[in-house]
Amino acid sequence: YNITYVGANFSVTARTLTVTVDSAQTKVYGASNPGSYTYTYGTLYNSDTSSVFTGSLSRAAGENVGTYAIGQNTLSAGSNYSISYTGSNFSITARSLTVTADSSQTKVYGDSDPAFTYSHGTLYNSDTNSIFTGSLSRATGEDYGSYAINQNTLSAGSNYSISYTGSN
Repeated sequence: YNITYVGANFSVTARTLTVTVDSAQTKVYGASNPGSYTYTYGTLYNSDTSSVFTGSLSRAAGENVGTYAIGQNTLSAGSNYSISYTGSNFSITARSLTVTADSSQTKVYGDSDPAFTYSHGTLYNSDTNSIFTGSLSRATGEDYGSYAINQNTLSAGSNYSISYTGSN
C-alpha cells in the first residue's frame, strides 16, 4: 500500500472565563473614585495566575448621588480566555453636611421675623451656597422669650444629607 496522508489541524479554542464585578462598591459624594473596581473570576488553567489580566473596568460617568454601571472596559484575560462578564453598579451616596443655625438671632417684640441664618460645613465638587433651597423657621410664639430655630424646609439637594443643629 502507498499511503497518501492528508493532514488536519487540531484547534485549541479559548476557554470561557466568568468575571463578576464585586457588588456594593461605593463612595461618598465628593470623595475620590477608587483606584480600581474589583471583581472575582472563575478557575484559571495551566498554572495561569491573575497576571493574565490586563486592562481595567470602568464605570458610567457621573458624580451626583446615584448608581452607575461598572462596565468591562478594557479588561482582558488574554487570548486563551473569552470573558463572560457580569457587571454591577457603583453607588455614590449622600455626604453628611453639618448645618448650624447662627446663635443670637433676635428681633424686637412686635417686629417681623428676620430671615434666619446658618453656617454649614464644607461643600464638594465645586458646589456653592446656591445648592441650598428652603429656609429655617422658628417655634411659634410672639411673647418675650427664646424660641428654637428649626430646619424647616432647608435642603442642600440630594447630594447632601443635612445634620442640623438648631439654636434658641
